[in-house]
Amino acid sequence: MRWDDLFEDLEAQADHGRRQDLAAEVADRTAREEATVALADRLRAATGEVTWVLHDGGTVTGTVLGAGPGWSLARERSGRQVLVPAHAVAFLRGVPAHSAAPAGPVAARRTFLMAVRALAAAQERVTVRTTAGAVSGTVRRVCADHLDVEDGAGARSIPFGAVLAVLERV
Repeated sequence: MRWDDLFEDLEAQADHGRRQDLAAEVADRTAREEATVALADRLRAATGEVTWVLHDGGTVTGTVLGAGPGWSLARERSGRQVLVPAHAVAFLRGVPAHSAAPAGPVAARRTFLMAVRALAAAQERVTVRTTAGAVSGTVRRVCADHLDVEDGAGARSIPFGAVLAVLERV
């Protein structure tokens, strides 16, 4: 065997090994990066319609207006806005594979609790879909683990765990 053939073969083997190492490194980095992606970041990257399928089988379909830890906000085709707590979602359709940049430290503190408190402060009329039906009225009080919705018959206290969606009254 000629020496130049021998050294070409050794170089080809080395190139093949480097390509395999690079492919393994890329796969490892990709897996580590994907492990840090939050669903809210993927929702914020959505540009088309997304469908939230809720635990009761109901759906919310619309464009994403915002998302944070434990919540997302959609605008339905009718124009109505819907606040969906993450715990109420069975699965989603239409979420992109890519994600937006992670929320900054201030945005990361905007929780479902804070979103509902903002509705209470604004005295907005809402419909709260729960696991046992819907309650319409005004959010009057938001406590640690529940909210009070006042309708014509008085206030109803709704544990957060029972909330499937909070819908804007249009």
